[in-house]
Amino acid sequence: MTVYDMANLAVKVADLEAALDFYRTAGFSTTEPEEWAGARRAEVFLGPVQITLFTRAIYDDVHPMPEGFLHPALFTDDLDAQLVGHDVIWGPQVVEGSFGRRRIAFVRAPAGMVLEFMEDLGAAPIRRDT
Repeated sequence: MTVYDMANLAVKVADLEAALDFYRTAGFSTTEPEEWAGARRAEVFLGPVQITLFTRAIYDDVHPMPEGFLHPALFTDDLDAQLVGHDVIWGPQVVEGSFGRRRIAFVRAPAGMVLEFMEDLGAAPIRRDT
């Protein structure tokens, strides 16, 4: 098992549009908001770092989180092996969206942190203008 890359840093915001306005005004690229898993989300590209803004964490029902930093999302080559010995709070589950198809799980980490581990199951769908 290997963690080989970071997908993003997840951040919970109460006002997605205001947050996107802040980052756009600061000169960063963003995606348009989209509905996903009972919430809204959008990507912000801060040079080499990508943050994903969410209006609700996918695991809020079992591990509620306040507004602010949620977790780093880390790619692993073997999700099941990565989860051994961890306190899993959500998942594993397959999710899909503009980011592609992934199998994800969230675990408790020291100091109240959460880590997301994910296996990439397929590329993002090709978007075509109609």
